Amino acid sequence: MNRWKQLVNVHVMVLLVWIAAFAVHVMQPVTDPDTPWQIASGLYMLNHHTIPTTDPFSWSMKGHPWVTQEWLFEVVLAFMVKHFQFSGAWLFLVAVHTATVLVLYRLAVRISGNPVVASLTAVAGTLPAIIFWIFRPQIISYLMFAVFLWILQMVREGKFRALWLVPVLMLIWANSHASSTIGILMLLLEFLLSFIPSIGRFQGLHLPRGARLRLLAAAVGGLLVGFANPNGVKAYTYALLSTNPLMTNNIMEWHSPDFHTQYFKYGVLGFLAVVFLLLLGSKRNIPLRETLYFGGSFAVMLIYQRFVPYVAIASVPLTAYLIANWARGLNRPFNWMLIFNSVVMAAVLVYTGTRLPSVRGPMNAHWNQGSYPIAAVNYLEKNHLLKKRLLNSYAWGGYLIYRGIPPFIDGRTDIYLHGSIFSDYLNMQNMGWNAPDLIDSYGFQEILIPPNYALTTYLNRDKNWRLIYSDNTADVFVRVHPPSTSG
Repeated sequence: MNRWKQLVNVHVMVLLVWIAAFAVHVMQPVTDPDTPWQIASGLYMLNHHTIPTTDPFSWSMKGHPWVTQEWLFEVVLAFMVKHFQFSGAWLFLVAVHTATVLVLYRLAVRISGNPVVASLTAVAGTLPAIIFWIFRPQIISYLMFAVFLWILQMVREGKFRALWLVPVLMLIWANSHASSTIGILMLLLEFLLSFIPSIGRFQGLHLPRGARLRLLAAAVGGLLVGFANPNGVKAYTYALLSTNPLMTNNIMEWHSPDFHTQYFKYGVLGFLAVVFLLLLGSKRNIPLRETLYFGGSFAVMLIYQRFVPYVAIASVPLTAYLIANWARGLNRPFNWMLIFNSVVMAAVLVYTGTRLPSVRGPMNAHWNQGSYPIAAVNYLEKNHLLKKRLLNSYAWGGYLIYRGIPPFIDGRTDIYLHGSIFSDYLNMQNMGWNAPDLIDSYGFQEILIPPNYALTTYLNRDKNWRLIYSDNTADVFVRVHPPSTSG
Protein backbone atom coordinates (compact mmCIF):
# COMPACT_ATOMS: atom_id res chain seq x y z
CA MET A 1 0.00 0.00 0.00
CA ASN A 2 2.79 2.43 0.92
CA ARG A 3 4.55 1.57 -2.32
CA TRP A 4 1.41 2.42 -4.28
CA LYS A 5 1.11 5.76 -2.48
CA GLN A 6 4.68 6.62 -3.42
CA LEU A 7 4.07 5.79 -7.08
CA VAL A 8 0.94 7.92 -7.39
CA ASN A 9 2.02 10.91 -5.33
CA VAL A 10 1.47 14.40 -6.72
CA HIS A 11 5.06 15.04 -7.73
CA VAL A 12 5.26 11.71 -9.58
CA MET A 13 2.06 12.52 -11.46
CA VAL A 14 3.35 15.98 -12.46
CA LEU A 15 6.62 14.58 -13.76
CA LEU A 16 4.95 11.70 -15.61
CA VAL A 17 2.39 13.95 -17.28
CA TRP A 18 5.06 16.35 -18.55
CA ILE A 19 7.48 13.66 -19.71
CA ALA A 20 4.67 11.85 -21.55
CA ALA A 21 3.34 15.11 -23.03
CA PHE A 22 6.78 15.92 -24.38
CA ALA A 23 7.14 12.42 -25.81
CA VAL A 24 3.87 12.83 -27.69
CA HIS A 25 4.79 16.34 -28.81
CA VAL A 26 8.01 15.22 -30.53
CA MET A 27 6.25 12.49 -32.47
CA GLN A 28 5.37 15.10 -35.10
CA PRO A 29 7.28 15.25 -38.42
CA VAL A 30 10.80 16.68 -38.29
CA THR A 31 11.23 20.25 -39.55
CA ASP A 32 14.71 21.33 -38.44
CA PRO A 33 17.04 22.06 -41.40
CA ASP A 34 20.15 20.67 -39.68
CA THR A 35 18.84 17.31 -38.49
CA PRO A 36 19.22 15.62 -41.93
CA TRP A 37 22.90 16.48 -42.36
CA GLN A 38 23.66 15.55 -38.77
CA ILE A 39 22.19 12.10 -39.35
CA ALA A 40 24.11 11.85 -42.65
CA SER A 41 27.31 12.91 -40.90
CA GLY A 42 26.83 10.30 -38.20
CA LEU A 43 26.16 7.60 -40.81
CA TYR A 44 29.31 8.66 -42.66
CA MET A 45 31.37 8.19 -39.49
CA LEU A 46 29.75 4.84 -38.72
CA ASN A 47 30.39 3.60 -42.25
CA HIS A 48 33.95 4.95 -42.63
CA HIS A 49 35.06 4.47 -39.00
CA THR A 50 36.64 7.91 -38.98
CA ILE A 51 35.83 11.44 -37.86
CA PRO A 52 36.20 13.80 -40.82
CA THR A 53 38.29 16.93 -40.42
CA THR A 54 37.51 18.18 -43.94
CA ASP A 55 34.19 18.58 -45.71
CA PRO A 56 33.13 15.37 -47.51
CA PHE A 57 29.64 16.53 -48.52
CA SER A 58 29.37 19.82 -50.44
CA TRP A 59 30.71 20.50 -53.93
CA SER A 60 31.62 24.12 -53.21
CA MET A 61 33.87 23.49 -50.16
CA LYS A 62 34.74 19.80 -50.51
CA GLY A 63 38.08 19.06 -48.86
CA HIS A 64 38.16 22.30 -46.86
CA PRO A 65 38.67 22.14 -43.06
CA TRP A 66 35.58 21.23 -41.06
CA VAL A 67 35.35 21.33 -37.27
CA THR A 68 33.12 18.36 -36.39
CA GLN A 69 32.50 19.54 -32.85
CA GLU A 70 29.22 17.60 -32.63
CA TRP A 71 30.52 14.23 -33.85
CA LEU A 72 29.53 12.18 -30.78
CA PHE A 73 25.93 13.37 -30.85
CA GLU A 74 25.75 12.70 -34.59
CA VAL A 75 27.12 9.18 -34.25
CA VAL A 76 24.66 8.28 -31.48
CA LEU A 77 21.72 9.81 -33.39
CA ALA A 78 22.74 8.04 -36.61
CA PHE A 79 23.20 4.74 -34.77
CA MET A 80 19.68 5.00 -33.36
CA VAL A 81 18.26 5.85 -36.78
CA LYS A 82 20.23 3.10 -38.52
CA HIS A 83 19.07 0.38 -36.14
CA PHE A 84 15.66 1.63 -34.96
CA GLN A 85 14.64 4.10 -37.71
CA PHE A 86 12.63 7.16 -36.61
CA SER A 87 11.63 5.51 -33.33
CA GLY A 88 15.32 5.40 -32.40
CA ALA A 89 15.77 9.14 -32.95
CA TRP A 90 12.55 9.82 -31.06
CA LEU A 91 13.63 7.63 -28.16
CA PHE A 92 17.03 9.37 -28.01
CA LEU A 93 15.42 12.82 -27.78
CA VAL A 94 12.86 11.68 -25.20
CA ALA A 95 15.59 10.03 -23.10
CA VAL A 96 17.77 13.18 -23.02
CA HIS A 97 14.77 15.35 -22.14
CA THR A 98 13.62 12.93 -19.44
CA ALA A 99 17.09 12.83 -17.92
CA THR A 100 17.21 16.64 -17.86
CA VAL A 101 13.82 16.91 -16.14
CA LEU A 102 14.75 14.31 -13.54
CA VAL A 103 18.11 15.98 -12.81
CA LEU A 104 16.34 19.31 -12.37
CA TYR A 105 13.82 17.62 -10.08
CA ARG A 106 16.57 16.19 -7.87
CA LEU A 107 18.28 19.59 -7.81
CA ALA A 108 15.05 21.35 -6.81
CA VAL A 109 14.32 18.75 -4.10
CA ARG A 110 17.72 19.39 -2.52
CA ILE A 111 17.07 23.13 -2.51
CA SER A 112 13.43 23.21 -1.47
CA GLY A 113 12.90 19.96 0.40
CA ASN A 114 9.46 19.99 -1.22
CA PRO A 115 8.86 17.29 -3.90
CA VAL A 116 5.71 18.95 -5.26
CA VAL A 117 7.44 22.30 -5.74
CA ALA A 118 10.46 20.47 -7.16
CA SER A 119 8.34 18.71 -9.78
CA LEU A 120 6.64 21.95 -10.85
CA THR A 121 9.92 23.85 -11.15
CA ALA A 122 11.50 20.93 -13.04
CA VAL A 123 8.68 21.12 -15.59
CA ALA A 124 9.26 24.87 -15.86
CA GLY A 125 12.90 24.07 -16.61
CA THR A 126 12.05 22.74 -20.08
CA LEU A 127 8.46 23.75 -20.91
CA PRO A 128 9.13 27.45 -21.78
CA ALA A 129 11.88 26.35 -24.19
CA ILE A 130 9.99 23.49 -25.80
CA ILE A 131 10.55 24.69 -29.39
CA PHE A 132 14.31 24.35 -28.83
CA TRP A 133 14.04 20.73 -27.70
CA ILE A 134 14.47 19.11 -31.09
CA PHE A 135 16.87 16.68 -32.78
CA ARG A 136 19.89 18.94 -32.32
CA PRO A 137 23.17 18.52 -30.36
CA GLN A 138 22.20 21.46 -28.14
CA ILE A 139 20.03 19.08 -26.11
CA ILE A 140 23.20 17.49 -24.74
CA SER A 141 24.32 20.92 -23.61
CA TYR A 142 21.00 21.51 -21.85
CA LEU A 143 21.38 18.24 -19.97
CA MET A 144 24.97 19.02 -19.03
CA PHE A 145 24.04 22.50 -17.81
CA ALA A 146 21.43 20.94 -15.53
CA VAL A 147 23.86 18.29 -14.27
CA PHE A 148 26.54 20.88 -13.49
CA LEU A 149 24.00 22.90 -11.49
CA TRP A 150 23.26 19.74 -9.52
CA ILE A 151 27.00 19.09 -8.99
CA LEU A 152 27.50 22.62 -7.68
CA GLN A 153 24.63 22.14 -5.26
CA MET A 154 26.22 18.92 -4.02
CA VAL A 155 29.52 20.74 -3.47
CA ARG A 156 27.69 23.43 -1.55
CA GLU A 157 26.39 20.67 0.74
CA GLY A 158 29.90 19.26 1.23
CA LYS A 159 29.39 16.22 -1.02
CA PHE A 160 32.61 16.64 -2.98
CA ARG A 161 32.47 13.22 -4.64
CA ALA A 162 30.14 14.69 -7.23
CA LEU A 163 33.12 16.57 -8.69
CA TRP A 164 34.58 13.26 -9.90
CA LEU A 165 31.84 13.34 -12.55
CA VAL A 166 33.29 16.49 -14.11
CA PRO A 167 36.02 14.88 -16.27
CA VAL A 168 33.60 12.30 -17.69
CA LEU A 169 30.94 14.89 -18.35
CA MET A 170 33.43 17.25 -20.00
CA LEU A 171 34.64 14.45 -22.25
CA ILE A 172 31.07 13.87 -23.43
CA TRP A 173 30.23 17.58 -23.63
CA ALA A 174 33.35 18.62 -25.57
CA ASN A 175 32.67 15.94 -28.18
CA SER A 176 28.93 16.63 -28.46
CA HIS A 177 28.60 20.41 -28.65
CA ALA A 178 30.77 23.51 -28.80
CA SER A 179 29.23 24.96 -25.63
CA SER A 180 31.38 22.84 -23.29
CA THR A 181 33.20 25.95 -22.04
CA ILE A 182 30.01 26.67 -20.07
CA GLY A 183 30.86 23.81 -17.70
CA ILE A 184 34.33 25.17 -16.93
CA LEU A 185 32.98 28.69 -16.49
CA MET A 186 30.37 27.40 -14.02
CA LEU A 187 33.04 25.85 -11.83
CA LEU A 188 35.17 29.00 -11.93
CA LEU A 189 32.17 31.22 -11.26
CA GLU A 190 31.30 29.14 -8.20
CA PHE A 191 34.85 29.69 -6.95
CA LEU A 192 34.69 33.46 -7.50
CA LEU A 193 31.21 33.89 -6.02
CA SER A 194 32.35 32.29 -2.79
CA PHE A 195 34.44 35.43 -2.11
CA ILE A 196 31.51 37.83 -2.51
CA PRO A 197 29.73 38.65 0.77
CA SER A 198 26.00 39.09 1.18
CA ILE A 199 24.70 42.35 -0.28
CA GLY A 200 21.45 43.55 1.28
CA ARG A 201 18.84 40.88 0.65
CA PHE A 202 21.17 39.00 -1.68
CA GLN A 203 22.62 36.12 0.26
CA GLY A 204 26.24 35.31 -0.45
CA LEU A 205 27.51 31.84 -1.33
CA HIS A 206 29.08 29.99 1.57
CA LEU A 207 31.10 26.94 0.61
CA PRO A 208 32.35 24.29 3.03
CA ARG A 209 36.03 24.08 3.85
CA GLY A 210 38.14 22.70 1.01
CA ALA A 211 35.49 23.36 -1.65
CA ARG A 212 37.36 26.15 -3.41
CA LEU A 213 40.49 24.13 -4.08
CA ARG A 214 38.42 21.19 -5.28
CA LEU A 215 36.42 23.40 -7.63
CA LEU A 216 39.61 24.75 -9.20
CA ALA A 217 41.05 21.26 -9.53
CA ALA A 218 37.84 20.03 -11.17
CA ALA A 219 37.86 22.99 -13.57
CA VAL A 220 41.46 22.33 -14.61
CA GLY A 221 40.90 18.58 -14.88
CA GLY A 222 37.71 19.03 -16.88
CA LEU A 223 39.40 21.52 -19.20
CA LEU A 224 42.30 19.15 -19.91
CA VAL A 225 40.04 16.14 -20.46
CA GLY A 226 37.95 18.20 -22.86
CA PHE A 227 40.96 18.43 -25.17
CA ALA A 228 40.46 14.73 -25.91
CA ASN A 229 38.49 15.44 -29.05
CA PRO A 230 39.35 15.37 -32.77
CA ASN A 231 39.53 19.16 -32.98
CA GLY A 232 41.67 19.96 -29.95
CA VAL A 233 41.35 23.56 -28.78
CA LYS A 234 38.78 24.28 -31.53
CA ALA A 235 36.19 22.44 -29.46
CA TYR A 236 36.44 25.38 -27.04
CA THR A 237 37.04 28.23 -29.47
CA TYR A 238 34.31 27.28 -31.96
CA ALA A 239 31.77 29.28 -29.93
CA LEU A 240 33.67 32.45 -30.93
CA LEU A 241 31.84 32.24 -34.26
CA SER A 242 28.99 33.95 -32.43
CA THR A 243 30.99 37.17 -32.84
CA ASN A 244 30.83 36.92 -36.64
CA PRO A 245 28.20 39.49 -37.76
CA LEU A 246 27.62 37.74 -41.08
CA MET A 247 26.35 34.69 -39.23
CA THR A 248 24.56 36.39 -36.35
CA ASN A 249 22.74 38.77 -38.68
CA ASN A 250 21.49 36.06 -41.03
CA ILE A 251 20.95 32.90 -38.94
CA MET A 252 17.67 33.04 -37.02
CA GLU A 253 18.81 31.23 -33.87
CA TRP A 254 21.51 33.88 -33.35
CA HIS A 255 18.98 36.74 -33.51
CA SER A 256 17.53 38.51 -30.51
CA PRO A 257 14.10 37.24 -29.41
CA ASP A 258 11.18 38.70 -31.32
CA PHE A 259 8.62 39.41 -28.64
CA HIS A 260 6.05 40.21 -31.32
CA THR A 261 5.74 36.51 -32.12
CA GLN A 262 3.17 34.41 -30.26
CA TYR A 263 5.76 32.09 -28.73
CA PHE A 264 7.95 34.81 -27.24
CA LYS A 265 5.09 37.16 -26.34
CA TYR A 266 2.98 34.66 -24.43
CA GLY A 267 5.31 31.76 -23.74
CA VAL A 268 8.74 33.14 -22.90
CA LEU A 269 7.59 36.58 -21.72
CA GLY A 270 4.89 35.04 -19.53
CA PHE A 271 7.41 32.69 -17.97
CA LEU A 272 9.87 35.53 -17.32
CA ALA A 273 7.13 37.66 -15.77
CA VAL A 274 6.29 34.89 -13.29
CA VAL A 275 9.92 34.49 -12.22
CA PHE A 276 10.43 38.22 -11.78
CA LEU A 277 7.18 38.53 -9.80
CA LEU A 278 8.35 35.74 -7.51
CA LEU A 279 11.62 37.58 -6.99
CA LEU A 280 9.88 40.88 -6.23
CA GLY A 281 7.25 39.32 -4.00
CA SER A 282 9.52 37.08 -1.95
CA LYS A 283 10.04 38.00 1.68
CA ARG A 284 13.01 35.67 1.99
CA ASN A 285 16.61 36.64 1.41
CA ILE A 286 17.47 36.01 -2.22
CA PRO A 287 20.39 33.70 -3.08
CA LEU A 288 23.01 35.65 -5.02
CA ARG A 289 24.34 32.67 -6.98
CA GLU A 290 20.97 31.48 -8.29
CA THR A 291 19.97 35.06 -9.13
CA LEU A 292 23.17 35.65 -11.10
CA TYR A 293 22.75 32.41 -13.04
CA PHE A 294 19.22 33.34 -14.00
CA GLY A 295 20.01 37.01 -14.65
CA GLY A 296 23.14 36.21 -16.64
CA SER A 297 21.34 33.67 -18.80
CA PHE A 298 18.51 36.14 -19.31
CA ALA A 299 20.94 38.87 -20.42
CA VAL A 300 22.59 36.57 -22.98
CA MET A 301 19.16 35.42 -24.20
CA LEU A 302 18.25 39.02 -25.02
CA ILE A 303 21.14 38.98 -27.51
CA TYR A 304 20.83 35.41 -28.79
CA GLN A 305 17.44 33.72 -28.60
CA ARG A 306 19.06 30.27 -28.68
CA PHE A 307 19.84 30.71 -24.96
CA VAL A 308 16.17 30.48 -23.93
CA PRO A 309 16.64 26.87 -22.70
CA TYR A 310 19.48 27.94 -20.41
CA VAL A 311 17.29 30.66 -18.90
CA ALA A 312 14.55 28.12 -18.20
CA ILE A 313 16.99 25.66 -16.62
CA ALA A 314 18.68 28.40 -14.57
CA SER A 315 15.29 29.40 -13.19
CA VAL A 316 14.82 26.03 -11.46
CA PRO A 317 17.12 26.45 -8.43
CA LEU A 318 15.98 30.06 -8.00
CA THR A 319 12.25 29.40 -8.11
CA ALA A 320 12.60 26.21 -6.06
CA TYR A 321 14.14 28.33 -3.31
CA LEU A 322 11.60 31.14 -3.60
CA ILE A 323 8.51 28.92 -3.36
CA ALA A 324 9.99 26.15 -1.21
CA ASN A 325 7.20 26.41 1.36
CA TRP A 326 4.30 26.38 -1.07
CA ALA A 327 1.81 23.51 -1.12
CA ARG A 328 3.72 21.34 1.32
CA GLY A 329 0.45 19.68 2.29
CA LEU A 330 0.25 18.11 -1.17
CA ASN A 331 3.23 15.94 -0.29
CA ARG A 332 0.88 14.02 2.01
CA PRO A 333 -2.30 13.90 -0.07
CA PHE A 334 -5.63 12.41 0.95
CA ASN A 335 -6.59 9.02 -0.43
CA TRP A 336 -9.07 10.57 -2.87
CA MET A 337 -6.22 12.61 -4.36
CA LEU A 338 -4.15 9.48 -4.77
CA ILE A 339 -7.02 7.84 -6.60
CA PHE A 340 -7.36 10.91 -8.83
CA ASN A 341 -3.63 10.82 -9.53
CA SER A 342 -3.87 7.14 -10.41
CA VAL A 343 -6.63 7.81 -12.92
CA VAL A 344 -4.73 10.70 -14.51
CA MET A 345 -1.49 8.73 -14.77
CA ALA A 346 -3.25 5.68 -16.22
CA ALA A 347 -5.03 7.86 -18.79
CA VAL A 348 -1.75 9.54 -19.77
CA LEU A 349 0.04 6.23 -20.18
CA VAL A 350 -2.81 4.75 -22.23
CA TYR A 351 -2.99 7.81 -24.48
CA THR A 352 0.77 7.82 -24.99
CA GLY A 353 0.61 4.13 -25.82
CA THR A 354 -2.03 4.74 -28.48
CA ARG A 355 0.26 7.29 -30.11
CA LEU A 356 3.34 5.07 -30.22
CA PRO A 357 2.51 3.57 -33.65
CA SER A 358 3.08 7.04 -35.14
CA VAL A 359 6.82 6.77 -34.50
CA ARG A 360 7.16 3.62 -36.59
CA GLY A 361 8.68 3.57 -40.03
CA PRO A 362 11.87 4.85 -41.67
CA MET A 363 13.24 8.33 -41.18
CA ASN A 364 12.19 9.21 -44.72
CA ALA A 365 8.54 8.90 -43.69
CA HIS A 366 8.95 11.48 -40.92
CA TRP A 367 10.33 14.51 -42.76
CA ASN A 368 7.88 17.39 -42.88
CA GLN A 369 6.71 17.78 -46.48
CA GLY A 370 6.64 21.56 -46.25
CA SER A 371 10.07 21.95 -44.68
CA TYR A 372 12.14 19.98 -47.18
CA PRO A 373 12.06 19.78 -51.01
CA ILE A 374 11.14 16.10 -50.89
CA ALA A 375 8.95 15.95 -53.99
CA ALA A 376 11.32 18.17 -56.00
CA VAL A 377 14.33 15.97 -55.22
CA ASN A 378 12.30 12.84 -56.01
CA TYR A 379 11.43 14.39 -59.39
CA LEU A 380 15.04 15.23 -60.17
CA GLU A 381 16.26 11.76 -59.23
CA LYS A 382 13.48 9.97 -61.10
CA ASN A 383 14.24 11.91 -64.28
CA HIS A 384 18.05 11.75 -63.86
CA LEU A 385 18.26 15.54 -63.89
CA LEU A 386 20.64 16.12 -61.00
CA LYS A 387 23.79 17.97 -62.04
CA LYS A 388 27.09 18.50 -60.28
CA ARG A 389 26.69 22.24 -59.80
CA LEU A 390 23.42 22.75 -57.95
CA LEU A 391 22.52 26.00 -56.19
CA ASN A 392 20.22 25.26 -53.28
CA SER A 393 18.48 27.11 -50.49
CA TYR A 394 20.60 27.30 -47.34
CA ALA A 395 17.84 25.59 -45.33
CA TRP A 396 17.75 22.62 -47.72
CA GLY A 397 21.45 21.83 -47.92
CA GLY A 398 21.23 19.44 -44.99
CA TYR A 399 18.41 17.49 -46.61
CA LEU A 400 20.40 17.23 -49.85
CA ILE A 401 23.34 15.80 -47.91
CA TYR A 402 21.00 13.25 -46.36
CA ARG A 403 19.85 12.28 -49.86
CA GLY A 404 23.46 11.93 -51.03
CA ILE A 405 23.37 15.07 -53.20
CA PRO A 406 26.30 17.53 -52.86
CA PRO A 407 24.88 20.97 -51.97
CA PHE A 408 26.32 24.38 -52.65
CA ILE A 409 25.66 25.43 -49.05
CA ASP A 410 24.13 23.94 -45.91
CA GLY A 411 23.72 24.51 -42.16
CA ARG A 412 27.41 23.91 -41.35
CA THR A 413 27.84 27.66 -41.56
CA ASP A 414 31.41 27.75 -40.25
CA ILE A 415 32.71 26.08 -43.42
CA TYR A 416 31.15 28.66 -45.70
CA LEU A 417 32.33 31.64 -43.66
CA HIS A 418 35.82 30.90 -45.00
CA GLY A 419 36.10 32.69 -48.31
CA SER A 420 32.98 34.27 -49.75
CA ILE A 421 30.55 31.37 -50.21
CA PHE A 422 28.12 32.43 -47.49
CA SER A 423 28.07 36.11 -48.44
CA ASP A 424 27.80 35.22 -52.14
CA TYR A 425 24.87 32.95 -51.37
CA LEU A 426 23.07 35.74 -49.53
CA ASN A 427 23.64 38.10 -52.44
CA MET A 428 22.20 35.58 -54.90
CA GLN A 429 19.26 34.64 -52.70
CA ASN A 430 18.29 38.28 -52.18
CA MET A 431 19.30 39.41 -55.69
CA GLY A 432 22.01 41.84 -54.70
CA TRP A 433 23.56 44.11 -57.32
CA ASN A 434 26.10 41.46 -58.39
CA ALA A 435 23.81 38.40 -58.14
CA PRO A 436 23.59 37.72 -61.94
CA ASP A 437 27.38 37.78 -62.25
CA LEU A 438 27.76 35.48 -59.26
CA ILE A 439 25.30 32.99 -60.72
CA ASP A 440 27.33 32.91 -63.93
CA SER A 441 30.71 32.77 -62.19
CA TYR A 442 29.81 29.65 -60.20
CA GLY A 443 28.53 27.92 -63.32
CA PHE A 444 25.34 26.62 -61.74
CA GLN A 445 23.45 24.10 -63.85
CA GLU A 446 20.39 23.80 -61.63
CA ILE A 447 18.80 25.91 -58.91
CA LEU A 448 16.54 24.52 -56.17
CA ILE A 449 14.84 27.27 -54.15
CA PRO A 450 11.49 28.19 -52.56
CA PRO A 451 8.90 30.02 -54.68
CA ASN A 452 9.03 33.20 -52.55
CA TYR A 453 12.69 34.17 -53.00
CA ALA A 454 13.72 37.30 -54.88
CA LEU A 455 15.97 34.99 -56.90
CA THR A 456 12.90 33.00 -57.98
CA THR A 457 11.30 36.10 -59.47
CA TYR A 458 14.49 36.90 -61.35
CA LEU A 459 14.90 33.39 -62.76
CA ASN A 460 11.29 33.29 -63.98
CA ARG A 461 12.11 36.27 -66.20
CA ASP A 462 15.60 35.26 -67.29
CA LYS A 463 15.70 33.55 -70.70
CA ASN A 464 18.83 31.65 -69.67
CA TRP A 465 16.84 29.64 -67.12
CA ARG A 466 13.76 27.45 -67.41
CA LEU A 467 11.38 26.32 -64.68
CA ILE A 468 11.04 22.52 -64.92
CA TYR A 469 9.36 21.74 -61.62
CA SER A 470 7.21 23.67 -59.15
CA ASP A 471 5.11 22.89 -56.09
CA ASN A 472 4.11 24.75 -52.93
CA THR A 473 7.53 24.09 -51.38
CA ALA A 474 10.15 24.27 -54.12
CA ASP A 475 10.92 25.44 -57.63
CA VAL A 476 13.57 23.85 -59.84
CA PHE A 477 15.27 25.81 -62.61
CA VAL A 478 17.73 24.48 -65.18
CA ARG A 479 20.11 26.48 -67.31
CA VAL A 480 19.19 26.46 -71.00
CA HIS A 481 22.03 28.69 -72.21
CA PRO A 482 25.66 28.62 -71.04
CA PRO A 483 26.82 31.55 -68.86
CA SER A 484 28.17 34.62 -70.59
CA THR A 485 31.95 34.74 -70.82
CA SER A 486 31.82 38.37 -69.71
CA GLY A 487 30.50 37.21 -66.30
